Amino acid sequence: MVEIINKLKNPLVQEARELSSSNNRVLKNKLQLRGVEQLLWAKQAKLKINHIFITQNENPEDYKGFLVPIYQVSDGILKKITETNYLIPCVGIADGYSNKDVSDDFVLLLDNVKDRGNIGTIIRTGKAYGINNFVATNKEFDPYVPKTIDASRGAAFKVNVRRYEKPNDAVSYLKEKGYQIIATSPRGKSLQSTLHLEKKPVALVVGNETSGVSEEVLQEADHIIQIPMYTSIESLNVGVATGISIYELRLKEVLTMLAEKIISSLGREVNVTSQLIRRAINVKLKEVSEFTGDQIIFLMVLKRESQMNEEQIEKQFGYFGDELEAFMKRLYEQNLVKKENEEIEITKDGEELLAKLWPVQEKVEDLILQDFTQEDKQALKTYLEKIKQNCINVTEYKA
Repeated sequence: MVEIINKLKNPLVQEARELSSSNNRVLKNKLQLRGVEQLLWAKQAKLKINHIFITQNENPEDYKGFLVPIYQVSDGILKKITETNYLIPCVGIADGYSNKDVSDDFVLLLDNVKDRGNIGTIIRTGKAYGINNFVATNKEFDPYVPKTIDASRGAAFKVNVRRYEKPNDAVSYLKEKGYQIIATSPRGKSLQSTLHLEKKPVALVVGNETSGVSEEVLQEADHIIQIPMYTSIESLNVGVATGISIYELRLKEVLTMLAEKIISSLGREVNVTSQLIRRAINVKLKEVSEFTGDQIIFLMVLKRESQMNEEQIEKQFGYFGDELEAFMKRLYEQNLVKKENEEIEITKDGEELLAKLWPVQEKVEDLILQDFTQEDKQALKTYLEKIKQNCINVTEYKA
């Protein structure tokens, strides 16, 4: 349903007009999305888009994919909303992401960075290196300026920004969180390439385009470093300098904290959890059966799939060659499965065994999830499904 608004004093229009100001965007934590490209970036970032204004010449059907209310207004009203002399045919209003607590192992501290294009470039560069949290030393810092959004190519919608009134407040917050503060300056006493990082998360300071990192931050920094240059050029564009520093410090951080990163990596956590679940199932099954948890789970999968070949079993269960033969041998001997034309099927005896042992499987699951509420269990299932689907997307992606 499309509604026509023809009055400038309409409350939705008035709210949208207010968001053309940085102060109001920061105060309300809301923003304008100018043009289809910004709308698509926001949708991809899962930003909450509240509604969209379009001109009377636009086709409302083109915007139905956003699943939000669409309002058609005159060209004059849209120009008033954006405070521009030129017409932007569509403008969305969305909620922002900002001022949440930071916890990542690498953050950027933007110390009075002013240029809107530079800010967008810094955010885009940081996001490309896995940085999701940005701390600003001025309370008016606004990542949702249209020029910043465009320069970041929508990355501004995917990061958290925390603002402080004074540089010292921002540094104190990061130090309380355990970050080592690293600032770049032509006066740095050591080269960036020779810096020895501590086993602590990193806060890299990005300074003002003209004056660099403020004296207040330099006095509180744990390390002041400089980027070596071969020519007589005294300084680099802040966006370029940020990319160089992030790359080198990220590498140093990984090397310094490699052991900890390995321990906390997703692959290792999932693998350890999987092994522990298998062990728990095996312990309980051995009390009542001669079969392993993997064999019972295989029968469960086979019951659902009806047929599987050895290649599929190898991919799903990780048994190859002699291991696969040993895994299947007992199942064949007990007539739990049969093989016809290279396809393996569960037998009637297999189904009966599965039915008998199923209560054990459920009991183990209850023990593993004993402190989980029903909502927790559903959330866990949802997260696992998302992980599986994302893994499928990665393995099936072709450039």
